Amino acid sequence: MSKNRLLIVLPLLLIAAAALFRYLKLSQLVHVPALENFAPWMALAFTGTLVISHRIPFFVLPLLLALIDLVAKGPKEVMHWEALGVYGAFALAAWIASRSRGKLGLLGSLAAVITASIGFYLLTNTMSWFVDPGYAKTLAGWTQAMTTGLPGLPPTLWFLRNSVLSDLAFSCLLLAAYNTEASFRRQDTIPLLRVTAA
Repeated sequence: MSKNRLLIVLPLLLIAAAALFRYLKLSQLVHVPALENFAPWMALAFTGTLVISHRIPFFVLPLLLALIDLVAKGPKEVMHWEALGVYGAFALAAWIASRSRGKLGLLGSLAAVITASIGFYLLTNTMSWFVDPGYAKTLAGWTQAMTTGLPGLPPTLWFLRNSVLSDLAFSCLLLAAYNTEASFRRQDTIPLLRVTAA
């Protein structure tokens, strides 16, 4: 991949559309039952950073997510330690992606976003287990937080499945958009596999 990559527009349009969808969803201005659990936010942080120009700092997309939440939900819902842990996870994923530009092929990028999505699930559910009085502060309580969740709510494994599928689908869209435009502009595309020198 060339070091002086131009700004690729198609992925930026997808990122803007996802950001707008997040705002509309959180503001309850739009409700699409089929997309109720479509939340590709780790893909936005990781794969979005992977495909945008290296001139854009890694923290821009996680900051965008935090700003959208701030505007849509207000400071009370955003300025607490659990939310800061969520934004910290997005920032860490974006930082790792910024260090991985030009080193990952398509399959490596998708494997990395799945790993990031699972890591995000483990982090956020552990935080929920820690603060929610409905969970016993034992290994059994933590296991419940990771699998079945609280009674009366869908199993937390269901949310893991949905977030991994959402992140994977949106990552595929971003990577396809990047390669399509890069090919059209005669720039280097992201190969299926990338072998890095040892």
